[in-house]
Amino acid sequence: MATSRVSAQANFFGDGFADHHGWLEWLHETLPKPNLHPDAPLVIDLFAGCGGLALGFEAQGFRTVGYEMKPVAVRTYNANLHGRCEETFLKVGIPEGQTDVLIGGPPCQPFSQIGYQRGKEDSRDGFPIFLDAVRRIQPKIAMIENVRGLLFRNKDYLRNAAREFERLGYTVHVNIAKAKEYGVPQNRERVVVVASKVGWKWPVPVVPDPVTVRTALGPLIDEYRSDSRFLTPAMDRYIAVYEKKSFCVRPRDLHPDQPSRTVTCRNLGGSTSDMLRIRLPDGRRRMLTVREGARLQGFPDWFEFVGEQYEQFEQIGNAVPPLLAVALARQVRAALNGSLASSIVISMSRGLPGKQKPEILGSNPMTIKREQAETIMKAAGIPVRGMTPRRAERVALALLAVAQVKPKDSWSKAACYFDGTGGTHTTRQIIKFWNEHYGQAVSDSSYDDVRRKDLILLVEGNLVSRSAADPTADVNDGTRGYSIHEAAAPLLRSYGTKDWESELIKFRAATGSPDDRLSKAREFKRIPVTLPDGTELKLSPGPHNAIQKAVIEEFLPRFSPGSTVLYVGDTEKKILVINESMLAKLGVAKPSRSMLPDILAYDGKRKWLLVVEAVHSSNPIGVLRHKKLRELTKDCTVGRVYISAFADAKAFRRFSGDISWQTEVWIADDPEHLIHFDGERYLGPYETIKG
Repeated sequence: MATSRVSAQANFFGDGFADHHGWLEWLHETLPKPNLHPDAPLVIDLFAGCGGLALGFEAQGFRTVGYEMKPVAVRTYNANLHGRCEETFLKVGIPEGQTDVLIGGPPCQPFSQIGYQRGKEDSRDGFPIFLDAVRRIQPKIAMIENVRGLLFRNKDYLRNAAREFERLGYTVHVNIAKAKEYGVPQNRERVVVVASKVGWKWPVPVVPDPVTVRTALGPLIDEYRSDSRFLTPAMDRYIAVYEKKSFCVRPRDLHPDQPSRTVTCRNLGGSTSDMLRIRLPDGRRRMLTVREGARLQGFPDWFEFVGEQYEQFEQIGNAVPPLLAVALARQVRAALNGSLASSIVISMSRGLPGKQKPEILGSNPMTIKREQAETIMKAAGIPVRGMTPRRAERVALALLAVAQVKPKDSWSKAACYFDGTGGTHTTRQIIKFWNEHYGQAVSDSSYDDVRRKDLILLVEGNLVSRSAADPTADVNDGTRGYSIHEAAAPLLRSYGTKDWESELIKFRAATGSPDDRLSKAREFKRIPVTLPDGTELKLSPGPHNAIQKAVIEEFLPRFSPGSTVLYVGDTEKKILVINESMLAKLGVAKPSRSMLPDILAYDGKRKWLLVVEAVHSSNPIGVLRHKKLRELTKDCTVGRVYISAFADAKAFRRFSGDISWQTEVWIADDPEHLIHFDGERYLGPYETIKG
């Protein structure tokens, strides 16, 4: 049967691939072993890695010279590409030379969503080095490939880099490139920045449908060898727990009928819940081989990786997919030749081929200022990444309001009560500032939320001071005023200037390290709980522990007044409270943490042991759990009452069919009532009491 494929000689536009052999043949036609003329145009490749970006450019007729600090990646580059790669630690002033094209993938850790997104404050940041090279070499086109995180909390940094390119005389183009649109069998999205003096058009998609895992791997997907790495039973159990807690609808195995998830060095080589793995017909799951990982990244089979297996996985995961690089290199060649207007354009049903999405960088002053505020918060150690987008937005707006910085203001205008440049501001005044200057529609009655949920994080992060004019004001005093912290004022005013990093160092020295402040913020987020005897505890944050708090502070006083809490579990600390001597006296031996319920309380007046499960995403007292809890307390000398506690009726409905008879249900948002799963008792023990 004839194979339908896309011809490399026809710029690989066509109807797709009928099977694995069609795609593999096209892959090798598109990315042949380089054999270049000595006079071919030169490309300088910074932070070259193993050469994924360079391979795409060599396939389009460019000679390459690479610069990379990791020896094993340099060896891989030199073993496969026509050009040579020099092992060097890049810094300002390196390299020297002349070229019309400068490309590179500066280290992505400062911008990755998996990393800390510290941006230019991160010592791993390669952007200043790349900009310095552009400034000295003055290529006609400069191209950067980086992770999507560059467009998240460091978008303002990207804007600053774009301004620097423009200052050097370049027109800047930014877009998100989807690797699957260029034949890569993977859902990989990357930010591409092009600074050009000769024009630019983005490449159009080259395949009508994404290439699937089965199309790329072919028979490899069902094969295994004696040295294949399989998931152990313990790993299977860990993954099952992870998928259950994350409400995973489809297991995170590779699905043959779809492109792969984004390939990273972490999910290729690491034994984690996120690892890429193949489920075999016999049910076993195995990890990927180096060749399979390379195929999913779009490397041809002739490309050999050097080093230990983990080093090869690292090179693959960090590489630019060569097929994406080919599409970009084609457009670079067209721009240099002045043939962009005549480049091939295929009518596609999706996207805007060759056009930049206007919202990527954006120019709305309100959005820009809010994103700058988030950048400041992140640098100051406030845990922005753990917030919802709306919460991060509100906290950023709170910072802007206290500093009295409007959308078109410079940060140099940040006001502070302590140095006489501004006054103090109440929560209602902060809301008014939001609504007047940042297009919000927040009700004046939300003032308490502003205090408890937004300003408190800025206070704990030492960016804002509460009760600035009257430190003795009551915590709940709505008239007390907030001001920018005196140590933070110079930091805010330096944002966007050459003094920013030095002021950040001073701020950290004065207020503690970011880790210290992050720890404080986490501590603040903990859920305070007061036991019936007045003891105060702090549970780790989360909806499960919020239910436990409600049980202790709402359920027990209503339905078991005067009871003593003998045990409280915590999702982070595992065991927060345990009265072993009292449990032993009641005939309950200390079991393993996995067997214990969430709360045990003793009602001495009625001689009841209350066994409570707080149900958020799992584990109501169903038939099996009820049986285990009875076994756990089988020697108990007092009556036992089993209660499943839910946050609301919606959560209860989800598990209502699982609740065991002879147990109780309590719902926190309707705390005055109980639901009895049997008519014989009203909140009382069913078992015969021993003793």
